[in-house]
Amino acid sequence: MRQFASELRRLRIAKGNLQIKTIAARAQCSAATVSDALNGRRLPGEMVTRRLVAVLGGDWTQWQALWREARTELDTLKREGPEAPVEALRAEMVRYPDPPSFYRAAADRVRTARREIRLTYVRLHPPGHWGAVEVAEYFSTVLQWARDHSGEGASVRRIIGVPERDGATRAPYLKWLREHQEETTDIYAYEARVMPWTASCAWHNTGLVDDSVTFLSFSGAGRQQLTGFSVEGPAFLAYFADSFDQAWGALEPLEAYVARHRP
Repeated sequence: MRQFASELRRLRIAKGNLQIKTIAARAQCSAATVSDALNGRRLPGEMVTRRLVAVLGGDWTQWQALWREARTELDTLKREGPEAPVEALRAEMVRYPDPPSFYRAAADRVRTARREIRLTYVRLHPPGHWGAVEVAEYFSTVLQWARDHSGEGASVRRIIGVPERDGATRAPYLKWLREHQEETTDIYAYEARVMPWTASCAWHNTGLVDDSVTFLSFSGAGRQQLTGFSVEGPAFLAYFADSFDQAWGALEPLEAYVARHRP
C-alpha cells in the first residue's frame, strides 16, 4: 500500500503537482479520497483509482497491476491480523564498518537495480575528497546505470545537501556542483535537486534501490569517517521513500541552482 501511494505521488509530481482539490474535481471523487490515496491511508476502489490515474496521465494497463498488488497486500494483512505490519518490518540488516565496504556494497546493488534509485548526499565536502577507490567507483556506477537505462523508463533522483553560510555556497562545493551538472545534463534518467544546508555538520545519507533495499550511512567526526548498514525489505524502505518524495517536490533542480550562482 505504501509503495502504491509513493508511485501515485510520483505520478502527481510528473503531472505538475496538481492540487488535491483539482484532482478530486476531475476524478469526480472527494478531496479526502485523493489525500488518503496519496498518503497511503486508504486504497480507493478500482474505478476511482482508474479515474485518478487518468487525471494524472498514467497508463491504466500498468496501474491496474499495481492496484491489484496493493489490494492483495491489504487482504493478506487483514487475514493475518494486527501483528502482520510488525512482521513485515522484520528484515535482514548488514552492517558496514568503513567507507570502502559500504560503497562497494551500494555499488553492487545499484548495478542490479530494475527501475528506480533514490539517493541523498548531505556532507560538508564534495565527493572528490574521498580517497577510497570504492567511493569513486560507486558514484560513477550510479551515473553509468542512469546512462544505460535512460530509454527504459528508469529513474535516478539525488538530493544534494549544499552547505551554505550566510546565503553563500562554499567555493569547492559550488565548483563540484557545476561540474556535476555539466556531466549529467545529457543523462535523461538522472535528476538532482538541491537542499540548502546551513548546519555546520554532515547528516546521515540514504540510498533506496527499487523497493527492495535501503542503505543508510552515518558520518563520523573526521572527514573520511563513515559507517552504515543496509536493510532488505520493502516495508522498511517505504518509510524513507515517503520522506524522500515529500522533500523532492519542494526542492530546486540542480540546473536552476547552478544558473543562479553563476559568477
